[in-house]
Amino acid sequence: MKREGSFLIWPVNIDSSKTRSEGRVLPKDKAVDSPTAEEILDACRELSYDAELEGDKRYPALWWGRPGRVAVRKKGNEKKRMVLLRIASSISKKRSMKRK
Repeated sequence: MKREGSFLIWPVNIDSSKTRSEGRVLPKDKAVDSPTAEEILDACRELSYDAELEGDKRYPALWWGRPGRVAVRKKGNEKKRMVLLRIASSISKKRSMKRK
């Protein structure tokens, strides 16, 4: 279902272990390894996006995988790719802070 004024972000969109044909949008060097919908939601909140977790949804092409997606409200005329880059960067930073 399409949500007016929102992006639907699936973990596979920023997953470095997936191929472009499996749904990855970002280049591998900008993507993160096996992100969860919860991590995406946390990153959205940290970046001040209005976001909502839809934990029961499954990516259609990989319906057997982990469930979850995040609906993120658009800010102005921002593109989905830019939002994905910010989210992936935030998750990477958070993960590197946990390792230290």
